[in-house]
Amino acid sequence: MAGLRIRLFGQVSVQCDGQALSGLSAKALELLCYLLLHRGRGHTREALADTLWPDAQDSVSRKYLRQAIWQLHSALAGRVHGEEPESGPLLTLRPGWVCINSDAGWWLDVAAFEQAYNLCRDTRGRDLTDSQAQTLESALVLYQGDLIEAWYQDWCLYERDRLQQTYLAMLEQMMGYCEARQRYATGVAYGQRILRYDPAQESAHRHLMRLYYLAGDRTSALRQYERCTSALARHFTLRPSRETDALYQQVRTDQLEDCAPVVTAAGQSAASGSDLLLGLQARLDHIQAGLAALHQQVQQEMTVISKLTGHETLEQA
Repeated sequence: MAGLRIRLFGQVSVQCDGQALSGLSAKALELLCYLLLHRGRGHTREALADTLWPDAQDSVSRKYLRQAIWQLHSALAGRVHGEEPESGPLLTLRPGWVCINSDAGWWLDVAAFEQAYNLCRDTRGRDLTDSQAQTLESALVLYQGDLIEAWYQDWCLYERDRLQQTYLAMLEQMMGYCEARQRYATGVAYGQRILRYDPAQESAHRHLMRLYYLAGDRTSALRQYERCTSALARHFTLRPSRETDALYQQVRTDQLEDCAPVVTAAGQSAASGSDLLLGLQARLDHIQAGLAALHQQVQQEMTVISKLTGHETLEQA
């Protein structure tokens, strides 16, 4: 894609038409990154100055901000274009406000990453379609490291943690997808990536236990439980939850329950037919119970009517 391409995962990379953008000061680059990460809204100059120069006096921070905006705007002016020339520069400057021009020709790895997650975040891993899974896989490739790894500003630390949690959630979704598709080795690889970031994530340990077991490796599943126990004790002085202990007992006794349904290439669950029959049977049982209750009520009413009719006949006699 022509124009501006920015990568913020791992080391910062800013390229214009395939060439590295040079000549930016550290603060001008920080301003660019901050605006791109908060690209959905405008920013007052006062708020930007306070965020980027928190320890400076107001007058000094405003001066630094003006210099950074001028340098950034000058470096990008005339070099970033969308499909139409009138798309404008990357920065939109208004009195007191600064924002990103969404129509300018730019690409951001974080934006593509978040867009993929937003498309799939409400879908359980086992329910992902092949198309959704491919979208997530492509997004995971973009995560070449934590957000701007060399920066430790407060605003950056917050965004780094948020995006890392998004990354881990996507990995866990892919574990569920792989389990449903019987791609156990790939699912295990996703789980191991989660534990490299968060060794005490109990849900990932459980998912790995299931994947190992379903792949026919009960020994590794049991060892994963031991790793989970050790990690929870080391990080939180806790024991595994009841759910994890129950899964361990099922694996140990070779009686794993509630396995995810196997999904065919057409995307249909192999258990969908039986699930449909069970649902129909439940509805029939409910209808039969209702009919039985109605029949009993009719019988009671007929009895009452019969008694009343007989009483009236006796009185007439």
